[in-house]
Amino acid sequence: MANDVERLRRDVPLPATAESFGVTLEQDGDEWVACCPFHAEDTPSFTIFAGKDHVQRFQCFGCGKRGDVMDFVQEIKGVDLKEAIRILGGGKAGPNVQPRKVEARDIYAGIVPLDPARTIVAGQKVTLYNPKRAGTDREWGSFVPSMIFPYRRADGSMLGYVLRHDLGDGGKETPMVMWVRLPSGKECWSRFPFPKPRPLYGLEFLRDGQVIIVEGEKCRDKLARASGRNILSWPGGTYGINHADWSPLAGRSLVIWHDDDDPGRRTADEIAAINHRQGCSIKIVGRIAQ
Repeated sequence: MANDVERLRRDVPLPATAESFGVTLEQDGDEWVACCPFHAEDTPSFTIFAGKDHVQRFQCFGCGKRGDVMDFVQEIKGVDLKEAIRILGGGKAGPNVQPRKVEARDIYAGIVPLDPARTIVAGQKVTLYNPKRAGTDREWGSFVPSMIFPYRRADGSMLGYVLRHDLGDGGKETPMVMWVRLPSGKECWSRFPFPKPRPLYGLEFLRDGQVIIVEGEKCRDKLARASGRNILSWPGGTYGINHADWSPLAGRSLVIWHDDDDPGRRTADEIAAINHRQGCSIKIVGRIAQ
């Protein structure tokens, strides 16, 4: 059995297995994220990633469940190891175990965000602490950003960065990064979500007049340079819409320029609904997705 377990944990893709059991995954760089199938939640805290030994593993920073594909099958089907091997070999499986109601852990507890003591430079390697991987071989990692997007508070002071790293398969990784103090007292750059409500990107350049809202910092910077107009974006993509501070746009004339696909249209509609409630006049325009 030991040989079977080792072969399966290395050869059976965990993302495909999770999706076959009803987990809706979204790729995030070289990882996959989803709402956890093991506990009830509305915000994704379940992540699949590859360890340094190249074995794919899952970890939920909400309920704390973690393991490889064998552990995943045992957990989601409520079976023992022998039964999990049978299921992965093509055997019939029963229904998924219902997600439990648990009090989610705060993986950022004890980590204090600080004003940045250093800067990050595009193309230069930076070491990042990853609270989601605490206790694993990926707790610390090197990151070489191809682009950097500095975020500032309403008073113009630096909050942190969204970094971009382009992957070989055409994908990208875009973590939020802040300078923090760890519980040990060590100060460092960390993957750390900006405190809510999060500032809009480009806010320090906002002037009177109409505002154009686009998705993605790269798009915002490119359009702002080309047009000289008020262009803003927000952090966190689709999941970040309701965590952004839209209040500086109250009463403004807005153009929401979205990717002309279903996710883009849904995102535009949500942004429009938020800003309608604060008295904005809004026009929604579709653009061809790049």
